[in-house]
Order: sequence, then structure tokens, then C-alpha cells
Amino acid sequence: MKKWFFIFVLLISALIYPLQSIKAEKADILEWEKRAELPAARVGAVSEVYDGKIYVIGGIGSGKANSNTTYVYDPKLDKWSEKASMKTGRMGAASVIVGDHIYVMGGRTDQGFSNSVEVYNIKMDKWEEAEDLPFELKISAFDLYAGAIDNKIYVLGYNKPLKHEKYSSNTYSYDIKTKEWTKKKKFEKDAPAGNAVVIKNKLYVLSGQATFEYDPSIDQWTSVGAGGIGRYYSALNFEDYIIRTGGVSKVTLYDKQTKTSRTVPNSSAPYRMGHVSAIMDDTLYVIGGIPQSNDAPNYARDDFKSNLSISLKSLKNSDTTAPPGDKDPDPATPPKDGATDEEGDALLIITMVNGLQKEYDLSMKEVNAFLSWYKKRDAGEGPGFYEIDEHDNNKGPFESKKDYVVFNNILMFEVNKYKK
Repeated sequence: MKKWFFIFVLLISALIYPLQSIKAEKADILEWEKRAELPAARVGAVSEVYDGKIYVIGGIGSGKANSNTTYVYDPKLDKWSEKASMKTGRMGAASVIVGDHIYVMGGRTDQGFSNSVEVYNIKMDKWEEAEDLPFELKISAFDLYAGAIDNKIYVLGYNKPLKHEKYSSNTYSYDIKTKEWTKKKKFEKDAPAGNAVVIKNKLYVLSGQATFEYDPSIDQWTSVGAGGIGRYYSALNFEDYIIRTGGVSKVTLYDKQTKTSRTVPNSSAPYRMGHVSAIMDDTLYVIGGIPQSNDAPNYARDDFKSNLSISLKSLKNSDTTAPPGDKDPDPATPPKDGATDEEGDALLIITMVNGLQKEYDLSMKEVNAFLSWYKKRDAGEGPGFYEIDEHDNNKGPFESKKDYVVFNNILMFEVNKYKK
């Protein structure tokens, strides 16, 4: 599926529900609630939920050493505590929970990338080593994807190919009873620094612009179109929606069946990446990470320990979301030119594939010109870049300032129309 369909849904959402239409009575419901901060700043940790508590494990702080800490957050008490530590500090790992055991796999240690696995017995508050990941090559931080299905752990280790080489990304399953790894279908797509969720006994890997589905019953990978996430962002399963957090100050619910996105902007949430997220009692928690930047999230910031929550019931029912019936249009029928009016102004927000975000305050006429270029470029026509006049955003002793946006570098964009 072409990128236009996913973006079209966002555009329609923005135009049908412009900023001025947000009802005042909904404002308090949509605000994030500040919770007790992490005991120490963390980026690249993993998180799991068990018995009404959120476990945040590993990651890295503001120093150079990778952390082995196990922090536990109790939402009812709004309080953090610390449990037994892993034997090996690691960041950018993958994790799954099976019963009362949390498996933490791979990631970057102080000795480099690792294929080691540790298992945390929650009831005994004890860590043990398990069988190493079976990959021939060590998997880079943030490039290992995992999910638990029917008491088996499925992992995908992504390896970016070198020049003139094919992808060497492999899939394995781990039988908890026999403690044996079994090689599965090879993964031959590009999926760096994304995230994974399990929905209805299938593993979904989200990265960049794409979502990939693995069906263990037939041992098959399938590309299922858009709905991916930016690098170092987070994805979760909520009532068969995929919740995406990171980068922008909003939360998006993506329905993989209808390819519909419901998005709620919220300026009180910081732009972040390398964070963890968790869902408990219909509440979403977004914890830690670092502010959004072009750099990989290698170190935390001491002053960034935030822990925020928002009601998912409010998110689903909010008037600021796109109607659930809206679907991606047929690929042969993109929106007609002039489908949007030229009155008023809008904030055009473009998210690049590297996570960088650019905002432009433009007239609707300028926005429509951008949309027209994008539609033609997506059909293989026109130049590969677009010139955007920064207008009042121009800073410095210049007569003018323009940005040249490259089509292939665009992950997604949204249009927020408003009245002055």
C-alpha cells in the first residue's frame, strides 16, 4: 500500500475535526496526568505488567554503564520500589512475560551487543540465566523483536544487510518447556529500531512506514501495509488496536483491520523516544526515554524521569479522534484536487523517517499545493523534493528561507487547520 493512504486518513481526520472544533469539556479528560517520576532516568529499558504493577527493567542512565536495575511502579500507591537486579546491565533489549516470569533478551551490554537471556521470577524476586538467543550474529540494540504466543517465545533479530548482500534477519521460537530454540521463516524486509506487539496469536513488527505480520500457525511473514512507527518509539496492544507513542505529543490508535488511525494531540506530553509504555486498567503509561532528537537514544538525561498516564477510554471516545468507520481509500482513487477548501490557515507537521519533525505555519492554499505535489510524487510523477517557504519562521539576516523536503524521507504528515 502506498504511503498516501495512511496519510490521507490523517488529513481527513484533521480537516473533519479541526483544532477549533475540540470541545472545551473534553480538555480535562485528554490531559496527561503526571505520576511519580522514575527513581533514576532511563532510556532503552523494557517494561512488562504483572499483578497491577509495572516493571521497568534495564536501560541506561546518564552515565556510560548499562543498567541492571528492576524498578516496580504501583499505580494505586503512585510509588516506585526496587527489586533484585539482573546479572548483566543492558539497554535496547526485548522482553516478554509468560506467567510470572519476565524474559529479557539481547540488547547492548558494557561488553557490546549480546545474545544472552535472563529470566526474572517475579514471585521469588530472583534472576536466572537462560539459553542464549541462537542468532549467528549479535543483534544490535533496539533491533530485536519478541512476543509470547501459546507459551512459546517468538523473536526476530533484524540485521541490516551490507552492500550487495541480502537480508540476514532470522526468526526463532523458544519452547519454554523443552528450553529449545527452533529456526523459523527468514525475515527479508527492512525494519530497524521499531517495536513489536502480539494481537490474536500473531506477532506484529512495526518499523518506519510499515507493519509486518508473523503467523506462527503457518510460519509466514506478510507485509500488511502502513501503521509503522518512527525509530525508538513504542507500540502496544489495546483491545486489538495498536497504540503508538513517541516523537510527537500525541497518542495514535491504529486499527490494523480497517487501516484507520485515531489520533489525539496533546501539547502537555513531551516529544520523546527510547521510552517504555504500559497499559493497565484501561490506562496508558508512558515512562522515561529522552526528548526527541536526530541522535540515537544512547544515554538518558538526569532531568528526564517523567511518568505520564492517560485514560484510553477517553482516548477512544474523544471527539478529537477520527471516526472509526473511515477507511483508507481505494489506491486508484486518491482525493481530488480541491477536496479541501483554501480558506484559513493550518499547521503542517511533517515527520521524517529518522524521527525528526518539522512544523510549518502555512495558508491552506500552500498546504493544498504541498498535498498536490505529494500525491503526484506518490504516483511517480513530479520532482523528488518540495520547496516550503518558512515565512515568519525565518530567523537570521536572510531575505528568505526555504526548506527542501525530500519525498523519500517523509514518514508521515498531518494537517491541523485553524482560524486566527
